[in-house]
Amino acid sequence: MNRCHALWRCMAGGLLLAGSSWAQTLPPVSSAVLQTMVSVQTRDDAPDLHCGKVPVKPRAAPVPDADPHELPDEDAVQSQLRELQSLAPASLGMKEARPSVDLRRLWSPLPGQALRVGIWGDSHLAAGFWSQELQRLTQLPAQSVRSRFVPASMNRPGVRLPFRKTCTGPQWQYEPAHAVAAGAADPGPGLVNMFTRHNEAWLSWDMRNAMGLPDKRQVRLMYQQTRTPITLAIRVDGGDEQRLDLQGPEGPAVLDLVGDEPISTVQLRVAQGPFRLHGLEWPLPAETRLQLDVFGYPGATVAGWRQIQTADLAPWWGASPYDVVVLAFGTNEGNVQPFDASAYAQMLQASVGSWRQAFPEAACLLVAPGDRGILVRRSQKNRSKPGPVTPSDRSRTPDLLKFTRVHAEIGRIQKQVAQAHGCYFWSMLDAMGGAGSAYRWAQQNPAWMARDLIHFTVPGYQRLAQIMAQDLGWNASVFSSVLKPARRD
Repeated sequence: MNRCHALWRCMAGGLLLAGSSWAQTLPPVSSAVLQTMVSVQTRDDAPDLHCGKVPVKPRAAPVPDADPHELPDEDAVQSQLRELQSLAPASLGMKEARPSVDLRRLWSPLPGQALRVGIWGDSHLAAGFWSQELQRLTQLPAQSVRSRFVPASMNRPGVRLPFRKTCTGPQWQYEPAHAVAAGAADPGPGLVNMFTRHNEAWLSWDMRNAMGLPDKRQVRLMYQQTRTPITLAIRVDGGDEQRLDLQGPEGPAVLDLVGDEPISTVQLRVAQGPFRLHGLEWPLPAETRLQLDVFGYPGATVAGWRQIQTADLAPWWGASPYDVVVLAFGTNEGNVQPFDASAYAQMLQASVGSWRQAFPEAACLLVAPGDRGILVRRSQKNRSKPGPVTPSDRSRTPDLLKFTRVHAEIGRIQKQVAQAHGCYFWSMLDAMGGAGSAYRWAQQNPAWMARDLIHFTVPGYQRLAQIMAQDLGWNASVFSSVLKPARRD
C-alpha cells in the first residue's frame, strides 16, 4: 500500500516526484510494505545538532582494590599451554595452513556492479574498527564505499554507525532479536529495534558526510505500523516541524523523506505511539563500488537468526540482496558455562539454516571467535612452578585456558556447519596464533588485546582485518572490475 504527500503522486507501477529527476533513489519497496513518501524542504544553513545536557548520575568514589586483577605470569601460561598441547590437537598451538579453496566466488559482484556485503556480528563488529580496516585495504576512495542500511542501535554504547552525529532521548529501549521476543517477532535488517511507548520520545540524526556536507536527498525510516495510528513530528534541517499521521494495515512500513536538496539533519518526535523503529536506509551514490553494511550489536549471539522468521526480513531487501553475507559470532555463546557443545551445534545449525534461507544466492562466510584469556588476582600470581601442573596446583591456580578450549570447540563446530551449508570459514583464534595468543597479543607494543582479554585494541582489530584479507583474498584487485554505478533495481 502506497501513500503520497505534497509533491508526490501515485502511479501504477511506482511513484514519481512531479517535475523532478533524481540521480539517487532507493529501490521500490515490496508490495507487502506500507509506504509513505513525504517531500521536505532543506536549508543551506542547517544548524548542527545539539543533544542537550544528559543528566549524569553521581558515582561513588571507587574503592581501591587491595588485590587487583592483572595479567597472569608468563610461567603460569606456558605451564598450562604445555599440558594443553600434550592433550589437544596441534591446531590449538598455531595457525593451521589455509586449505586451497576457490576464493573467486566469495568476492564476486555481478560485472560492472558494486560488491554488496552484509555482516552480522557481536561487539567485535559493532565498534567498527575491523570493518574500517577492511575498507582501507580495498584502496577505494572514501566516497566509493558506502552503507545502505543502518541498524536501529543509535547511541547504544559500543556501537559506531555511519552518522556524523546522533542524539537519542531517554525513553527508548533496544530490542535485539537474540534476547527480546518483540525484536525477533518484528525484526529489522540489523536484528535489533528501538522501541518506545512514550509520547514525546525523540531521536535526531546528522546525515552529513565526514566532510560535513549533505549528500542524501532521500532517507527511509523503516518501522512497524500498528493497528492504531502513529503520529510523528518531523523537523528537517532545523526548519518547521511537520506532523505526519501514519495509519494502515499492521506490519512492516517505511517513511520516505525526500528533500528538494540533500538533507543535513532529521529530528523525529513521537507525538502518538507506540513506535518501533527498525533502522534507516538511504540511496547509494552512483560512484559506489562497495556497499558495506555492518550490523554489529554488543552481547549478540547468532541465536537471533534462529528466533526470527526469515519471511519477516524479506520485505526489507526487495530486489537488492547481498553478494556476500558474513556471520561473526561466538564470543558471547562461549560465556555460558559449562559450555554445551551439542546444544550449541544444534542452535548454530538452525541459525545458519535460517540465515541461508534469507540469502540463498549469496556467497557466505562464518567467522569464528578469537582467543580469550582471564585476569587473575595479584595474590594468585607467582604460585605456579615450572613443569607439569599437579592437582594441588589446579586447586589454587586459575584455569588460564578455559575460554581457549571453548572457543576452539566453537570454531570446530562452525567449520562443520559452514561446510554443510556451502560457506567459507575463517577463525580469529587460528589467525591470532592459537592457544594462549590472547596473552601474547596483550604483551605487544602497542597492545593488540584489550585489558579485558576479550576484546581487541584498535591496532588489534586492524591486525585481524589484515590477516583475514590476506587469507581470503580481500584486496584492491577484487574491485578493479567494479567500475560502474551501483545497481538501482
